[in-house]
Amino acid sequence: MLKAIIIDDEINGAEVLQHLIRENCPNISINSIETSPLKAIKLIEKQVPDVIFLDIEMPDMSGFELLEKIKHLSLHVIFTTAYDNYALGAFKYNTIDYLLKPIIVSELIRAVNKLETKANTNSANTSISQFLEAIRLSQNQQKLAISSLNEIIYLDTEKIIRLESDWNYTNIFLVDGKNITSSKTLKDYENLLNPNIFFRTHKAFIINLNLVEKYVKSEGGYVIMKDNAKVSVAREKRQILINLLSKR
Repeated sequence: MLKAIIIDDEINGAEVLQHLIRENCPNISINSIETSPLKAIKLIEKQVPDVIFLDIEMPDMSGFELLEKIKHLSLHVIFTTAYDNYALGAFKYNTIDYLLKPIIVSELIRAVNKLETKANTNSANTSISQFLEAIRLSQNQQKLAISSLNEIIYLDTEKIIRLESDWNYTNIFLVDGKNITSSKTLKDYENLLNPNIFFRTHKAFIINLNLVEKYVKSEGGYVIMKDNAKVSVAREKRQILINLLSKR
């Protein structure tokens, strides 16, 4: 029997996951549910579970930041997230898996079966360290391969002011005044770009947070970019954007 802790700031989601595990994963015992990542660190160090089911987006501390605090421990991790842009190549490491919310029973069983086949849990914290390093590398990326209609351009991401959706294409606007039409969708670029620098303000736009000139509250809220472009901000994104800009 593997001991487990669920860490999720949304208690309803945590309780649903607990129910699904109890119904479908008889070899997993849920010792605790914790909604505060700060309290979760102390709980993990006290109980030393075999596995944690860990949400990524939480207030005060992300799941990645929590892992930094406990990477000295030997345990397995299964991330639970509503954001598929976190499905990075870094998840290939043996002790790291993830489940997209809403959680599908078959995917839960797959992840748990993968966990149960691991014979040596002592390898866990080594892989956690490797995973965190892969995350750091992805967040510090400097170059982006952009597939245009006729060529592949290797571009410094700091030169990108904004990206605008054009159906199945994306128009990319640069600091030198040029723009590139890419055959990738805006969703593709949302998954590729560093979320600490690039933010999707609207279904049609991604902006470089470092190149925002000002945020205008009127007319529903919009930003003025370095190239004087006016970019809309969806209602549900406004406060998130304001918070991000206030930290820069």
